[in-house]
Amino acid sequence: MTRLRWTTTAACALTVLAASAAVPASSADPSSSASSPSWTRTIPALTVETVASGLDIPWDIAWIDSTRFLVTERPGRLWLGSTEPGVTLQRVSAGFADLNLLAPGGLLGLTVDPRFATNRIFYTCQTHKAPNDVRVIRWRLSADRRSAVRVGAPVIAGIPFQHSHFGCRLLIMPDGRMLVGTGDGALPKAPQARDNLAGKILRVGLDGSVPKDNPWATSTGKRRFVWNYGHRNVQGLALRPGTNQVFNAEHGPDRDDEINLVLKGRNYGWNPVDPSGSGTYYQSVPMTDLVKYPNAVRAAWSSGFPTVATSGLGFVTGPAWGEYAGAAFVAELKGSGVMALTLDAAGAVVASAQVPELDDAYGRIRTVQQAPDGALYVLTSNGGRADVILRVTPVA
Repeated sequence: MTRLRWTTTAACALTVLAASAAVPASSADPSSSASSPSWTRTIPALTVETVASGLDIPWDIAWIDSTRFLVTERPGRLWLGSTEPGVTLQRVSAGFADLNLLAPGGLLGLTVDPRFATNRIFYTCQTHKAPNDVRVIRWRLSADRRSAVRVGAPVIAGIPFQHSHFGCRLLIMPDGRMLVGTGDGALPKAPQARDNLAGKILRVGLDGSVPKDNPWATSTGKRRFVWNYGHRNVQGLALRPGTNQVFNAEHGPDRDDEINLVLKGRNYGWNPVDPSGSGTYYQSVPMTDLVKYPNAVRAAWSSGFPTVATSGLGFVTGPAWGEYAGAAFVAELKGSGVMALTLDAAGAVVASAQVPELDDAYGRIRTVQQAPDGALYVLTSNGGRADVILRVTPVA
């Protein structure tokens, strides 16, 4: 896989030039590669408009119907928005008094129940105080959409943390199970300890049950919720349209942010244990340690050095997107932009490039999600009430 160069054609479109694209040896695990011929693509220009401003670290966005969406704000605010022109954000009253606001914690991931039209249920992932943990909360939005109340016990709780690396992205799969991407909580032994919920991708029923086909479903420990392990800080989860492939984005230490193909029961190789035996959280280790764990899943894409702080992840589809259609868009916090990744049928990344209209233009980017109408919604993460929600559409 090579980084793409962008040049402008006479028609004012963008031409992508790629060489030595990597393809996998196996459709189950993109851990081997070979070269393929170079190719050229023409990418549509994009229009970017600001649809909301004055926010303070909006973290996630999810649609409740074809035009309305919810947005979480990390300090503990929930908003209702609309894709209709001129409609401003409306505050949704909800109880967040138990949020642990130790940065970068707070109100984080968000997803909507597949039966929202009849049950008005949605879910948030948030850091909690007394006890300190990360948990997934079930909510019901009121009929007038002005307030929300908690419903029942947490879907899952007890995801530990020390002082950072909270995750926490949510994804409901077509089978009705929820994937929960967690951070390692800055706990050195957590990522490789399968009975610890930190540094994992979890899989849980929407009622909090353990799916019978989880890899360790018959265990009596917490590993019964674990789908895979060995992660540092999962920030993005997305299902590739038209497939059963799920990808995650996660932060590396000072190198090697990763995009990974999510596989059942596998180890992703992060083990921040000090080899001196001090017991401290030690990050001068490989993001995917193939010496210690030779069967660990290799990243589909890795930043190398320096990192860009990969965050939210989403796919764009539809003919209006031209050659972008089917690409994964990856939000970059430190990189202050959005990266487009082209994948082959097996899920290997064959090319990457920055989306020029969003590159170094709006500061840190937290989340990218495609709306039901095909537009891409982008959340910035600059803080100080300087954040915005952007709507990105291809030029007709």
